[in-house]
Amino acid sequence: MNTATRPRADVQRQTNLDAIRTIVKDRSAWGDLLREERRFIEFMERCGALLDYVDKLKADFDDLSLVHEAILEHATSIENEMERYNREIGEDLAVAQRVQRALLPDAGHSFHSSFEVAIHHRQLAEVGGDYYDFFSFPDGRYAVGVYDISGHGVSSALIMAFLKSQFAHATKELRDPGAIVDWVNRSAYSFLREVRRYSTVNFVVFTQSFLRYVSGGGYGLLVRRGAPRYFNRVSNFIGLRQKPFQEFELPFEAQDVLALYTDGMFEAQGPSGESYSVQRLNDIVVKHCEEPVQTILDRCIEDYTRFRVADTDDITLIILRRCA
Repeated sequence: MNTATRPRADVQRQTNLDAIRTIVKDRSAWGDLLREERRFIEFMERCGALLDYVDKLKADFDDLSLVHEAILEHATSIENEMERYNREIGEDLAVAQRVQRALLPDAGHSFHSSFEVAIHHRQLAEVGGDYYDFFSFPDGRYAVGVYDISGHGVSSALIMAFLKSQFAHATKELRDPGAIVDWVNRSAYSFLREVRRYSTVNFVVFTQSFLRYVSGGGYGLLVRRGAPRYFNRVSNFIGLRQKPFQEFELPFEAQDVLALYTDGMFEAQGPSGESYSVQRLNDIVVKHCEEPVQTILDRCIEDYTRFRVADTDDITLIILRRCA
C-alpha cells in the first residue's frame, strides 16, 4: 500500500515515528532541538501523539484479551456440552445395539434340529438395517427370512423392529410365503412410504421335500447334488409398491445347501476398484458345498475379507443344510 492509499492517521503516525527516530539516533540533533524552542515543542507533541496511540493499542489489546477469554470460556463450555452429548449418544447407541442383537434369533434355539445353520451378521455401524429371523408354523413347518432395509443407523434399526413384529404376526395367521410377504407389504406400505424407506426380502418356507420362497431384492442360492440353482428375484421390495409378490418352489432334501444373503458384500471394492461379485460368492459356496456349513461360511468370509479394502455396508450371510 502506497502513501496515497494509506489512512491519514497512519501516515501521520509514521511521520512522527520517523522524526523521533532521526533525533534519537543523531546526538548532534539533540543540541539543535534544545536550542530551538519551536522544534522542541514539535518533538514533544510527536512523542505525545505516539504515546496516546500506544495507550490506545494497550486498551484495545486489553479488550481483545477479554474477548479472547470469553471466547475460550464459551468454546470450552460448548466442548464440554458436546462431550456430554456424544457420551449420551454413545450410551444410547450401545443400548440400541444390545436391543437389536436381542431381536436377532439364536439359530441353535430357534430352528429345527433337522437343519444345520451357520450365520454371519455384521452391521456397518452400531445398529443397522440388515436382519434375519426364523419362524415356526402350527403345522410344524419352518421358515427363514433375510431382509435389508434401505439406509443405515438407528432409523433402519427401528424399521427392522417394526417389520419383525409384522412378520411375526403374519406367520401366525397365514401359511404361504407369498401371502405372508404380501400382507406385510400392505400393512407396512403407508408407513414405509412416509419415512421413505423400503426393504429387500428373502422369505423361505420349508416343506418336507421342497422350499417355497419369495425373493424381492435378496439373494438366494440352492446347491443340490453339487449343481447350483439361483433364486428368481422378480418380486418387488417391501414398501415400494402395492403389487402381489410371486412365489416359487425348489426341491430341497437331505444334504442340499441353501445360501441366503444381502448385497453388503458386493458393494465392497478391492484395491483396484473392482467390486466383489455375486458370482464369486456363489462359486465358493458351490466349491465347498460338501463341507460343514460353518466351514462353507468361513471360506466365504475369508475370501471376502482378503478381497475388500473396507466394509461399506451391513452384511448378512446364512448357510443352511437340510440334514434329514
